[in-house]
Amino acid sequence: MAERRTRSAAGGRRQNTLELVVVALTLTLILTFAIFVDGFATPGNLRVVLSNSASLVMLACGMGVVIISRGLDLSLIAQMISGALVFSILVTEGVSAPLALLIAVAAMVLVGLINAWLIAYAEIPAMLATLASAMFISGLFRFAVLQGGFLLLLPKTDPVVVFLAGELLPGISMPVALMALTLLLTWVLLSQTTAGRTIYAMGDNFQAARLTGLQVRTVTIVIYVFAALTALMAGLVTSAASGAVDFRTVTHGSLLFDVILVVVLGGIPLRGGRGGVRNIIIGAALIATMRNGMTLMNFQTQSQDMLKGLVLLAAIIADNYVNPRDAETDTVGDL
Repeated sequence: MAERRTRSAAGGRRQNTLELVVVALTLTLILTFAIFVDGFATPGNLRVVLSNSASLVMLACGMGVVIISRGLDLSLIAQMISGALVFSILVTEGVSAPLALLIAVAAMVLVGLINAWLIAYAEIPAMLATLASAMFISGLFRFAVLQGGFLLLLPKTDPVVVFLAGELLPGISMPVALMALTLLLTWVLLSQTTAGRTIYAMGDNFQAARLTGLQVRTVTIVIYVFAALTALMAGLVTSAASGAVDFRTVTHGSLLFDVILVVVLGGIPLRGGRGGVRNIIIGAALIATMRNGMTLMNFQTQSQDMLKGLVLLAAIIADNYVNPRDAETDTVGDL
């Protein structure tokens, strides 16, 4: 027990060091872009960065909770697009926005329940269960709803679209407000509830958590339903801002990797058991700064993906150093 506490303390110190490095790198990038990139250090660009990062942060909240429990959800982007499609197609057909939202929420809760059942009761590894779920969801909604298409255009003048893409208060856009709400709900779940304490226990040692009588299966349901609802919120914001629901985001985009990058860079270890909202904010700040700076510098998408891939690889190597595998973590399973 004493040896385990010593390892935990050492890992905590290394974790704090990694967080400080990421914060220092973010500040360095901000200073560099402010000096050398025209238009970066302006209030208008700051609002753009916050609004454009809203969906990424929402998804990172869902993924962060999953990874803290030592899980993985590869279906988040498929859920994001599918949930937005359900809501958007109902609204365009004349269904009231509250009823359309209720139906979309019910659909995403069902998806989260299916993921949780596959993982907690069928005991399929989370990575495989959610990968299969992503493929099934994408195929179902594309062919059953869009008849094989991949794009649903939304009228920019629709009151619902205007509301979701507009400002809640002067200077505070609706995406930023929903992002703040998602961060708050994530903090409440992780820090103020019994489920949150169980999530950390599951990530620290799943078998021990189950043997001590914690309701790990019930909490798994909470985890994946929460992740599905964050995906829905991200989908509503993204579709309203772009004026379209585009399934190419699932098949051709790198958004899922950006989400994992935010979580890992922020300091939430892939082996679970640690981390919180602070880490999500740290990771999102770095990725948002990188994306905005590279966009203003006219970096091609392929170049951005290459650089983010290198950063993700470096983050995983750093995570392996900060949270080294030992005999105990080897026995509790992976993802």
